[in-house]
Amino acid sequence: MSDEQDLGTLPRLWVASITMGLLTMAICLWGTGLPSRVDWLFILLSVALGGAVFGGVFFIGANLAGVKFESRVSDETKIRGSNVEHITHINAYDDAKLDMWLDRYVFARNLFGGLIIPLLIFAGLFFFAV
Repeated sequence: MSDEQDLGTLPRLWVASITMGLLTMAICLWGTGLPSRVDWLFILLSVALGGAVFGGVFFIGANLAGVKFESRVSDETKIRGSNVEHITHINAYDDAKLDMWLDRYVFARNLFGGLIIPLLIFAGLFFFAV
């Protein structure tokens, strides 16, 4: 993974994913009529959808670009009583630049994974309630 050309797309992908997340959030807020009224549920759902789009665009885009960070990341789930802990282990590189992009990749991956399931549940509840 020391080849620099593999990381060339990540800065543009990072900016594109932030832009797409903010654009999604803005469209959701505008679509719910935020300027005329404040409804906290729709604001929270808009922020969650924007975060999921940001994480998904960067995570899926990095995998499609051929960046091989997934081999450096492992997950562990521990159940302690009524608590479920999700622990992500990262095998760091010796290069600070690679470690920065690996940390961003793991952040986007966990954000996408943590938000997509609740959003799909909310969408299902919405469609069955209507």
